[in-house]
Formats: sequence, structure tokens, C-alpha cells
Amino acid sequence: MDLGRLNSKLVEDVLTTARIRRSIHVIDEVDSTNRHVLEMPACEIDGAVVVAEKQIQGRGRRGHQWHCPAGAGLLCTVGLNDDGSIDANLLSLVVPIALAEGIFEATGLRCEIKWPNDLIHRGRKLSGILIEAQTSGGKAIRYAIGFGINCLQHRGHFDESIRDRATSLDLESDAAIHRELVLAAVLNALDNRIRHADCWSAEVICAEWRTLAAGLGGRCVLQENGHRISGNLIDIDPTAAIVLQLDEGGRRHFKASNTSVLSLTM
Repeated sequence: MDLGRLNSKLVEDVLTTARIRRSIHVIDEVDSTNRHVLEMPACEIDGAVVVAEKQIQGRGRRGHQWHCPAGAGLLCTVGLNDDGSIDANLLSLVVPIALAEGIFEATGLRCEIKWPNDLIHRGRKLSGILIEAQTSGGKAIRYAIGFGINCLQHRGHFDESIRDRATSLDLESDAAIHRELVLAAVLNALDNRIRHADCWSAEVICAEWRTLAAGLGGRCVLQENGHRISGNLIDIDPTAAIVLQLDEGGRRHFKASNTSVLSLTM
């Protein structure tokens, strides 16, 4: 397994992006790629791509840590200025769809989306997404689209506490995994979506999300503000909230901001 430094030139050679820049900024070590992008001057953020070989304060949703050996994964953030065309709710649905498309293009592996921000393969976590926004006057003015993809890890690279729940492209694929090709494919897929943000259809995006959703129609146990709630996962809506048919009766929408999935089974 080659854990050498990412070759940005190889990525740039196969990029076909329009809004996402065709120059990749690779950093050996950073606290957080999202933070790095959001601290850039406003004129430099739109379309910027920052990749870190190692994050010392890598973050997941709700303050969780993202751990990855140096050179084993893709730790990337794409910056966007809000030009008025981006629907923040739909963005949170579009990004995992695009990542799944890119991973399939590069590796042939089909991922599922585990609401709200993970990609899984055969039930194990392969990728996590963290989208953060800077706001002014209550309105988003720029976004940091952060994602981590497990690429070259073997079982021993994962902490024992998550070893049965995590995986990597190398573990799942019969072919050699090249991080440069995976990153290029993901950026191309993401750019293809973002450049047409002004034409996004909530109906179409939700339909695409449903085709990739893990556990749709199955049993789901959530924790919302410390309370345990169970039911059947039956839908997603344009606000990026999942819809549960509750065991106690009735249907409810649950937003990602105060909800965590405890279990999801078919």
C-alpha cells in the first residue's frame, strides 16, 4: 500500500470542472480543511480545493472526530461563495449523491447514503461529509464542503471501537486504488452538480437521493435532543429532513441539526 503524498498534477490533468478550480492545494498537515478554506480571503474561496494529508482536528458532524492515517484517505474541502443560486437544504442532499457518483466512476463501487452525511458500502462507513456555512445577517455567504473518503486503510488502521463499522476503497475493491483518480472523479461529479445549482429541482434531487438511501423503508432508531425515537424510515423531503412512520403512530420529520441515527436496518 502506497501512502505517498498526493500528486496534485495527476488530479489536475483529468479535471473537467468549470466552477471548481483545476488547481489543487495540498497541505501536509492542517487542523481542519474546512477551517482553512473559511479563513481564506473572500475573493479566494469560490471553487478553491484544499486537500490535507493529515488533519489534527478533523471534525465530523455534531463535534465527532474524523481520524485518518496520513496519506491513507482523502481529506478535502471545496469552497463556494453563495451567488444566490444555492439552496442550502438541497446542497446537503446533492453532495453525497455527487460523491457516490464519483466513487463509482473511479472504482466501480456502489455506495449508499446513510442519512444525513455518510456514505456506506455493504453496511460499513466509507465516507463522511461536513458542510459548514459562514453567515452574515442570517444568510449564508460562503460554504465549506468538506469530505473524507477512506481510500487505502486496512483493518488495523481503524480503531478497534469502529473496526466492524468502517471500511475503505482498498478493502472493498479488487482493483488498485489511486487517490488521485478518486479525487478527480469526485470533484468532476460535484462540479457538474454545483454549476447547475440554479436549475436544481427538489423533486428530482429527492428522487435521486431515495435511489441511494440506505435503509429506506426499514427500521430506524433515532436520538433527538436526548430522546430515543423509533419507526420506519419512509422518505426524505426537500429540507433534507427524513420522514419516519413512528411506532407510536403518525409521521414526523426529523432535521439533522438535532438528530442522530442510532440504528438503521432493513
